[in-house]
Amino acid sequence: MPVIITWPTNTTEVIDAIRDAIGRDITINVTVSGTACTEPGCDLNPVTNLSTDQFCDTCHGDYWLNTTSGWAVNAHVTWKPSDTPVWVTGGNIVEGDCLIQIKYSSVILDLVNDATNFIVDGKELLREAVILRGTPDIDRILITLEEQEE
Repeated sequence: MPVIITWPTNTTEVIDAIRDAIGRDITINVTVSGTACTEPGCDLNPVTNLSTDQFCDTCHGDYWLNTTSGWAVNAHVTWKPSDTPVWVTGGNIVEGDCLIQIKYSSVILDLVNDATNFIVDGKELLREAVILRGTPDIDRILITLEEQEE
């Protein structure tokens, strides 16, 4: 007789409630581009899509200015020393410095994929891996982060 596993219908709500209770805000930094340079004499060359003034002090000849925008997201944060190590024949494997779990949405997934870095507990971290989880539907994103070298 085969074993049939039936998942509770409120799995997503339970996970969200746990994250809301023990989670904390992190910041996902994304580079936003497309702001035009406002320096006098710095215009857009429509052929090259660069500045007509390659020596512009503001845009350095690029014409388009990039800025960083931060998005605050509630996450369950686990730092590596408190994680259970992954044991293999030669010892243990340490993957990343921090693991965060956030609620899945297509907008959040796009932010994670486009992120330049993450701010968690005041530390700048870089994305190492992204894993989508959930049963029967995807309902959370696990992100392995590594501390940014200074």
